[in-house]
Amino acid sequence: MKSFFFSRLLREKLLITALLGLAAAVWFSHVSRSGRLFLADWRANTTVLKTQQQWIDNSAQIQVAATKAVDHLDPSRTFNGSRLLGELTSIADQVGVRSNTSGENLSPQTTGQFSVNTVKFSVRNVDLPAILNFHAELEKRAPYIGLEQFSLVANPSNPTLLSATLNVSSVEINR
Repeated sequence: MKSFFFSRLLREKLLITALLGLAAAVWFSHVSRSGRLFLADWRANTTVLKTQQQWIDNSAQIQVAATKAVDHLDPSRTFNGSRLLGELTSIADQVGVRSNTSGENLSPQTTGQFSVNTVKFSVRNVDLPAILNFHAELEKRAPYIGLEQFSLVANPSNPTLLSATLNVSSVEINR
């Protein structure tokens, strides 16, 4: 190989050297990109594993805190999915926006002691005071009902009217 290279003309030697240099640069670029992605994944996984280990290490304390929390909750005031939707409808009636609402039960998340029931509830084409009143009535039912997500959109044809979509959840005690 060495004799082949040295037997070439100077311009051929430069061209071969340039092509080899270009191939080396492309290879190095690929290796460095792969290395950066590997390091980013490694750091992210390390962070997740540390967080999971903290949860595992504190599981006894979490269980004690959950048991104390259950003792302070009144099981008759907790809501399953259909009762939660009914309660949201009742709140909408109280603030006068019942005709502009819709609701949908989302799948509950269940653990040993609790079920977290979530409802996606929409209030359409109402004014801001009505939405604020709805939110105030919703806050009165804490800690049994909680607002997880809230989005607000103005009506394009009448900006004074708003539409709100809420994800509302409730903890139900499984006994």
